[in-house]
Amino acid sequence: MRRTLAIVTLLGHLSLLVFSRPCEETRISGGPSYSRDERGTASYVKADCRSRDLLRVPSDFTGDITELDLSGNKLSIIHQDDFVNVKYLRVLIVSGNSINTLEGRCFRSLRHLERLDLRNNNITSFTPETFAGLESLRVLIMSELPLTSYPTEFASFTPELRVLSLSAIGDATIPAEYGRLSRLEVLDLNRDRKVNLTTVTAAMFDHIRTSNISTLSIKNMDYLIQIEPVAFSNMSNLRSLILACNQRLSFSATVAALAATTSSNVTNVVLDGAMGSPAVFNDSAFCTTFWRNVRRLSIRKNALVAFSFNHAGCLTKLREFIGDYNAPTYLLGGVFGLRATFANLQLLSLSHKTVRNTLYKTAYCLSGQYRFNIDDYFPVRPPELSARQGDIPKEPCGEDVRSLIPDSLEFVYLIDTRVTAQLRLANNYCVGNLRYMNMSRNSLATTLCNGCRLVGENRIEIVDLSYGILKNITTNFLRQFPRLRFFNLSHNELGKSRLDFQETFRHLVSLEDINLSYNKLRSISPMAFQGCTHLRRLNLANNELTQFDINIRNMTKLEYIDLSENRLFRLTGVFTSKLDELYQKQHFELNLQGDTLTCHCESVSFVRWIRTTRVRLTDVDKLTCLYRSNRHMLLTAIPMDEFETGCDVADQELIVFGLIVVGIVICVVMLYIVRYHRWYIKYHVTLCWRQGQGATCHEYNHDALVLYFIHAANSRDQEGGVARISRWVCTRLLPRAEDEWGLRLYVGDRDDLGGASKMRNFVRGFQSSDKVVVCLTREFIDDSDCMNYLATALDSSKPLSKYTFVLFDDIQPTSVPRRLRQLLLPDSPSIQVTWDGVEDGDESAHDTFWRRMRDALMHDPDQERCRRRFDTIPLLVSIHDNNMSQQQECITDSVAHSYV
Repeated sequence: MRRTLAIVTLLGHLSLLVFSRPCEETRISGGPSYSRDERGTASYVKADCRSRDLLRVPSDFTGDITELDLSGNKLSIIHQDDFVNVKYLRVLIVSGNSINTLEGRCFRSLRHLERLDLRNNNITSFTPETFAGLESLRVLIMSELPLTSYPTEFASFTPELRVLSLSAIGDATIPAEYGRLSRLEVLDLNRDRKVNLTTVTAAMFDHIRTSNISTLSIKNMDYLIQIEPVAFSNMSNLRSLILACNQRLSFSATVAALAATTSSNVTNVVLDGAMGSPAVFNDSAFCTTFWRNVRRLSIRKNALVAFSFNHAGCLTKLREFIGDYNAPTYLLGGVFGLRATFANLQLLSLSHKTVRNTLYKTAYCLSGQYRFNIDDYFPVRPPELSARQGDIPKEPCGEDVRSLIPDSLEFVYLIDTRVTAQLRLANNYCVGNLRYMNMSRNSLATTLCNGCRLVGENRIEIVDLSYGILKNITTNFLRQFPRLRFFNLSHNELGKSRLDFQETFRHLVSLEDINLSYNKLRSISPMAFQGCTHLRRLNLANNELTQFDINIRNMTKLEYIDLSENRLFRLTGVFTSKLDELYQKQHFELNLQGDTLTCHCESVSFVRWIRTTRVRLTDVDKLTCLYRSNRHMLLTAIPMDEFETGCDVADQELIVFGLIVVGIVICVVMLYIVRYHRWYIKYHVTLCWRQGQGATCHEYNHDALVLYFIHAANSRDQEGGVARISRWVCTRLLPRAEDEWGLRLYVGDRDDLGGASKMRNFVRGFQSSDKVVVCLTREFIDDSDCMNYLATALDSSKPLSKYTFVLFDDIQPTSVPRRLRQLLLPDSPSIQVTWDGVEDGDESAHDTFWRRMRDALMHDPDQERCRRRFDTIPLLVSIHDNNMSQQQECITDSVAHSYV
């Protein structure tokens, strides 16, 4: 039975060796830097053997492997000859196995090894020669091993060791051998697998207080509840203290314990994840020598329910403050306390207001448990941000403007802080020396800062407002950002505003990169980025654009446009020619992936451009379009000769069809014009006919046509309700002209044909009259019909000397339309007679008026009067005998069919 079990086990091991997946080797150019060796090469080759169910280290590696990852396998022993073939190895990872034995001198051939990761195995002890040959080792990770005491066997073989990570062995004292490692900079106590650490005591660090260790990290201790007040005192070289993810620690108690530290030069403190009980951030608790020297402070996820600013001024040297994953509900001391408490603050991050504990532990504590550099706990400086020139200005907005933020503040992170209200900044608000602002993943309201005004010299260069619900952003707000270089507006709802951004970004003269992706934009103005002459990257991916033709002629620095995942059918020839011109100045890339491109006849030039342009197209070999029968086809696979020939035939048919349609449209338009202007056409045709007959004198049936306004109810006199001008014509003008002077006038109230249209009657009266009398009143000028009839008369060939204007209501030339004004000027050929004031009883004015009227209407006595009957002249209108009526008496009430 025992022999059978042994055979089965052996077969299982053989099957794992035979059927295990091979390792993947990847050659990386420009990998992790290291000094050149005798190979004379700086290439970096990584062998990935993770989770391959390996029982032994493979021996078929190439000799130039520089990184070997064997984590997550089933290794139990590391033999002496396992790494003899990879003597240039620099990184070796064997974590997450079941290793319980390391044979002596198993690493002897790895004299170039710089990083060794042994964590999470079953190693309980080391032999004196286990680490022989590792004279180049810089990072040694031995955490999560079931050790009962701190190992010291490596100390004599690793003179270059910089980072040492291991599990805490309760409150045991750190060995003196660690302090004698002259190059050791980071001591990381990560987890406590065998013996739990409950209290950090002063005795733990007695042997290393004078060492060169500059960073001490104690994190992920599940049972740690307190720290002795003087635990870190007298560590003269200690600069960074990391106390992260010790969830049973109390924030307030830890702050108090560190405050009692003496003889300390610590400038960086990470106090993250101390969630023993809800706490309040009170700046007065930091008024000790230890805290006054701190330059960078991180207090992520500490169950802080409030910030209390007592203006104590104890953290005036603080440069970076990280308060992410907290949920303060109120501020004590007001927001102005921020300026008083952090007078020299340069970076402020209060992101991620709410997050579950499990999510925080997974996303931050576990993922960052092997962060050895203190810089990894603080946001990195944006690489796009330009270097500051000179010192930070003091009082950048003047002494009269009260600022809420410190003058030195340059970076603000407010990511996912649940901001829902509109960003409203009061008038005369000072942003000081702020250069970077990240407010992404918030719920900012529809309009961003509508009407706010920023004071001082705005130095903001980077703004991130992505992942919000912005529907609009105003031009007046953006004009206050002359130095803005990077602007992220992705994942908003700007498309709902239906703006085309023609004026929105024109004032961003320094803009280099703008991201408008995922905004449901349907259109964008060709002039949207006209003022952005420094623009390098434009991202409009994942929108709903159907056409794109922005003006890029002045964007000489443009490098990349992303139009992927839109609804573009093609690009216009004008835009593609601009891209070719731009490519001649510098290399340019265009992304059209995922667009609904079409390969129809109208897209021939675009398809030809795709296949011939030198502009770099992202994954051009994968671009597809809708070809014949609406089937998707690769653009590079379309037969161009067949495509263009088929389109030429279709173009000829389209041209013929277009000509037919254009001809029909022209005919319809001409018929409409002839129908609408038939009376004007007939009138001018008759004039031409008469001139062709060689007539020497005009033939008129009336001496003058009288034009006047009779319809406005507000022009009626109080007596009898009769229109004033109608009464004047009937009782004053007609008796004088016809009874006394023997003239014959055409008056609409009397001489119009019943049933005829207004235009017919006007043409009939105008054609049969030698002269025109215009009774010019304010009502006449304001009436569109009256002015149209007068304009028609003036367009005829009748000389202006035939027109007499009777001015009522004190009409001034400056108060009439321009064309009529020219006729009323003193040097005009027309005749002007003023009636205003004659009715007041001035006899001299009365006689003068009628004498001038007679001279204007009577014919020149030296000329032969030639008058014929009107029925002998070819009329422009059809006059039926049954419509003719006898001359009617001049009725003062206006006739319904009158043309004026």
